[in-house]
Amino acid sequence: MDVSTELQSEIHLTETAKMMQPNSATTPVQIELATEERMELRKTLSPSTSREKAVEQKTKPLNTDFERRVRQLLAEGKMEAYEKAEVAVKLLDLKFEESEAIYAANECGNLYMAVSYLQQNCELCAGRFPMGKMVSMLFCVHRCCRGCAKDYFTIKIKERNIMEAVCPFCDEPDLTDDSVAAEYFNNLDIMLKNIVDSEVHELFQCKVRDRALMSDPNFRWCAACASGFIADPNRKRLVCPDCQAVTCALCKKPWEWQHDGISCEMFAQWKEANDPEYQAAGLERYLAENGIDCPKCKFKYALAKGGCMHFTCCQCKFEFCSGCGKPFLMSKKCNVSAYCEKLGLHAHHPRNCLFYLRDKEPKELQKLLEENGILYDIEPSYSQSEGCDSRKCPVMEQKELVDGIEDAICGQNIENGYAGLCRLHYVEYLVSLINKNRVDPLSIMDLNELQQELRRADKVFAEQKKTESDDAYHDRLVQLIRTEIPLAGDTT
Repeated sequence: MDVSTELQSEIHLTETAKMMQPNSATTPVQIELATEERMELRKTLSPSTSREKAVEQKTKPLNTDFERRVRQLLAEGKMEAYEKAEVAVKLLDLKFEESEAIYAANECGNLYMAVSYLQQNCELCAGRFPMGKMVSMLFCVHRCCRGCAKDYFTIKIKERNIMEAVCPFCDEPDLTDDSVAAEYFNNLDIMLKNIVDSEVHELFQCKVRDRALMSDPNFRWCAACASGFIADPNRKRLVCPDCQAVTCALCKKPWEWQHDGISCEMFAQWKEANDPEYQAAGLERYLAENGIDCPKCKFKYALAKGGCMHFTCCQCKFEFCSGCGKPFLMSKKCNVSAYCEKLGLHAHHPRNCLFYLRDKEPKELQKLLEENGILYDIEPSYSQSEGCDSRKCPVMEQKELVDGIEDAICGQNIENGYAGLCRLHYVEYLVSLINKNRVDPLSIMDLNELQQELRRADKVFAEQKKTESDDAYHDRLVQLIRTEIPLAGDTT
């Protein structure tokens, strides 16, 4: 029946009722016929579903015991209205718990709505469960049954990072915001106490505690066993409370007595000049020791920086560029300039970051180093062929696989003149020297790259004049960039 037909029938129903109102000329038989006609019209306008009929027939009161139970709920003050008490008793007959039946009867208008309310769908296993066995996520509208919630959060807590313990459907909330994360973990702690096993809940609390400690400026990671601890800011020599390993608080290298009283730079120079094992390790060890440091929690990865520059710390889930440490942010969360709104996930890299220089030819980078009087290697160390294929690049890197992330040997073919490395990791080695010595790469940037550098910084620049040569225009842009966009310090 469409809307217009339904409206006409309702009008007819109303008019018929008015016509058949009792008066001096109306007989009891006419009144009865009018009532029957009205009931038939009501059935036509509001047909009951088969499900509603089944529920009503199953719970239809057959004796005075039903009324007694209804009145008992009213007398005990559990229900305020007789009609709602009837719904509650019918729900009890359907084997729902009393607390759930009373709550649903008070909240819903009829039995069918109350039954639907008490039989919720789990969005993970697709099963139907009473309201009391459902768990609502804290920062969104999604829900699942207690069993699915227990399994999901147990896996996240025991096998994954605590930052992944968010909604399984929409990944809310965004835990990169410290204030949001603090509120979320406080509420999640209360929720998990009644869902997961006690030992899992204790592990959750330990991981939340460790995350809070990482925000302390004196928090340090052990370079040997990856345990974290609060260090004395005035002590350069750190001792791990778990494995007793001794490391330098600044360069994070194993402590040696020769390091005492000298800077990390001077100690590194001493190692290169006097330690045969250090010399034999060559560039493979150099890239490992100058690996990736998380700018947020300071966890150190002995991995190469080549490949994808978007790195996610496994400890704190901070997303950053492995070349310069700048954070990766979505367009709406980055407020550097209005241009950011047009971008997706991006970072604001300095011009000497590997992100830009990785596409340069090794000869260009070598020329830049030579112009600044910086030495570099072109031959492999003798020990690189020991224990591995001398034709394959031996550098460790992080690789994304189908079932997760794995640290593995690069394995790409090496090229002559690249110091026993593949092209990718040799470029990384050269760029690390550029960063270490704070060399500005403006001289090897072409006109398009110079213009892009100015646009990224939202700087206004004049177009090339018709009579101006490319070299003259290049020099003019270089001078403008040096004045308006000075290169930041060391990005390593």
